[in-house]
Amino acid sequence: MSSTRVHPNEAAPCPGAGGDRPWGRRARWSGAALVALVVLPLAACSTEGIVSGGGEDPELITVVVEEPGDGVTEWRGDASDFGDHPYKPEGLAVDVAYPVFAGADAFAEELAARVDQEVRDYRGASRDPVSLGVDWEVVAAGNGVLGVRLVRTEEDFHGLRQGYGTYWYDVSTGHTAYSTELLADDAALRELNGIVRASFADEEAVDAQGLHPVRRTYDSMGFNADGDLVVEFDDGHLSPVVEGHPPSSEPGRMVAVVPAEEAAPLLSDLGERAREASMAEEPVLTVEAPAGEPPTEPRVPGVVSAGDPDLDCAEAKCIALTFDDGPVATTPELLDLLAEEEVAATFFLNGNPALTRPGVTRQIYAEGHEIGSHNHLHEHMPEAFEGEELAHQVAAVSAMVRRQTGHTVELFRPPFGDSSPEVLEEIGRQGMAEILWSQDSEDWTDMSRDEVVESVVDGARPGGVVLLHDTLEPTLAAVPEIIERLRADGYEFATVSQVYDGPEAGKSYPPEGLSAPAGS
Repeated sequence: MSSTRVHPNEAAPCPGAGGDRPWGRRARWSGAALVALVVLPLAACSTEGIVSGGGEDPELITVVVEEPGDGVTEWRGDASDFGDHPYKPEGLAVDVAYPVFAGADAFAEELAARVDQEVRDYRGASRDPVSLGVDWEVVAAGNGVLGVRLVRTEEDFHGLRQGYGTYWYDVSTGHTAYSTELLADDAALRELNGIVRASFADEEAVDAQGLHPVRRTYDSMGFNADGDLVVEFDDGHLSPVVEGHPPSSEPGRMVAVVPAEEAAPLLSDLGERAREASMAEEPVLTVEAPAGEPPTEPRVPGVVSAGDPDLDCAEAKCIALTFDDGPVATTPELLDLLAEEEVAATFFLNGNPALTRPGVTRQIYAEGHEIGSHNHLHEHMPEAFEGEELAHQVAAVSAMVRRQTGHTVELFRPPFGDSSPEVLEEIGRQGMAEILWSQDSEDWTDMSRDEVVESVVDGARPGGVVLLHDTLEPTLAAVPEIIERLRADGYEFATVSQVYDGPEAGKSYPPEGLSAPAGS
């Protein structure tokens, strides 16, 4: 059983709006349905309507500290503190903060890095950004755990929206954990995703098919005063597609609450301790320096590796199928085909499609495919962009993908394969390799299904990177036979990074370049 409750006008003042910060008072309450769903809309104002933790509502994460004081100081900065970002739009107001705890320097460093990334990605991913605010709440302090919820307030061309990220510090090791690390493993995250998806099944404001077990979707989880697991989603994160626009933020904050007894089997040791710390009567804000070392390679639920990890293209006969210009309405159809055949591919996304179909971007990532950038706008880059605008074009899709999945893009394919030394330099400056192709299917020349099949199969070579487009119906129709015939010829399907054995940022692949630009 699950219950759905809609609160169309419940909201608290914006973080950073001044006053006594009445939002986020410590909550005490009892009981919850098996899974309770709540929708909290964002008020149409610049400094109001921001939902915060605490209060008298079990769907709100508890708050133990809401302002600087004994044991907690605050770092606060503005746009001038983030001058090293690749793209810095003029006129964007930035007012961001995070808490600093005595004895937890490592936590402060990680929170600083998370805030820096939020500013960088908001600058790159938003249409005509106006302002970004980040404020904080301490949601747990005790039992060897600190928890901090960062609340983002964003305004751009499409209006005002709110987002959240909750981070957890293990005092014993000095490790800062993402919210998904409250869960035992990826299997637990998948189970939670199923519970949440079922609770949203009848909610018209939610595109349940856009809900996938990836880190960024589940980046804000905490506990209420009864120890129930509270899972919250950014404004618009789960909204249905609106052609030509980002999904609407109108439904506001979406929340699923899983009762403590149902959540308990899903929790990690950190999750169990975080739950206890969230219910502590008195917060413990001053901590000892870590006695142990943080894990060097923590296994974070919701972080997905692209491709078959056991595939070695130095030994196998590999080929990479790449798809440009999406995500579009037909991309999920292609993803279903690839899933059925257990084939990993590489998708090069454009900015406007990625902005308007974030759920499909999450699906691509969640299903183990590789994501690259195909520039923000599909134009000839050397002629169309220079300076700050070139930096923005290169930054945009990377920022969009990271905001939806948590994944950092490492591949960039310039539209039409049209590059220049200046374009390549900017791609490298932003940490990506330039990826062209070794085989153009020419599916963009109005080919039939059969012609696409023959073009790909006849031109296939070991170590090849094949250019295709998921925007074209004949290409989608050709994919099953392409897979069947290439497999029959001994090919293994790899990602671009597997074919090139980890492309190096700032370099172009294939090294020999293209014989002629194509219609990508």
